[in-house]
Amino acid sequence: MPEVVRLDAPLGARIEGLERSQALSTDVAALLDRALADHLLVVIPGAPMTPEQTRDLSLAFGEPRPQLLRRKRANDVPEVSLMVSTLMTDGTTDKTVYRAEDWHTDDSYFEIPAKATLLHSIEIPGRGGATWFCNMHSVYDALPEATRRHIEGRRAIHGYDTPRARSRPAPRSPQETAETPDVEHPLVRTHPVTGRKGLYLNPNRLDRIVGLPRAESDALLDELTEEARKPKHHHGHVWRKGDVVVWDNRATMHRVVNDYPENEPRIMHRVLLKGERPV
Repeated sequence: MPEVVRLDAPLGARIEGLERSQALSTDVAALLDRALADHLLVVIPGAPMTPEQTRDLSLAFGEPRPQLLRRKRANDVPEVSLMVSTLMTDGTTDKTVYRAEDWHTDDSYFEIPAKATLLHSIEIPGRGGATWFCNMHSVYDALPEATRRHIEGRRAIHGYDTPRARSRPAPRSPQETAETPDVEHPLVRTHPVTGRKGLYLNPNRLDRIVGLPRAESDALLDELTEEARKPKHHHGHVWRKGDVVVWDNRATMHRVVNDYPENEPRIMHRVLLKGERPV
């Protein structure tokens, strides 16, 4: 059996001794999925894989589903998206790479967001480009008791694009727009496996708190986000070619640091795992 080695960090574990081809055996898949719930982030080292192999490995963590933007899907494997974030000198880089610099959690603009995201590095720059993760259980626990009481039971509106986001998202087709109306989620989310509470924030997608005037909502969201930005809640993953990193969108945020050289390829496979309605 592979070994789950906890990282010396606020979240995360490294999976050692795993033959990826064995990940779908009942015992190994159960170990991996539980490690994800317990540690919120798992790192699986290894060699670059084909889109088919990436999809198959993701099955250990749940059921993959296609991402919203059709143009990013791999041609023959729609559950896998090809994420190209190479920095180009002519300014043609996919603008989502800049949006990804701010903290966010994937898919909160859906009524049923992704449970987890799997990212697999195919090509990486010679330096820089770390992905940082934030433990939202830790953030919630660090809030003053009065603040936790104030936000308990409150709900918030998430949308594909919101005035609070620092930059605009990638454009959607008419079909994709119709598939993504604004949705409402709890501000405090209970993890369905561990029962732990965590803040459910997304500065890229969260528009406002239901029932509060805009100014009061903005002030409270800013206060909560300020706690989430504190380094004591964070861990940065420095990529190696072939790494697989899986994170739990139910209790984390993440961001990319765009400090890598221009014109050096940064190409990833991404798989989103089907989740459940936040409670």
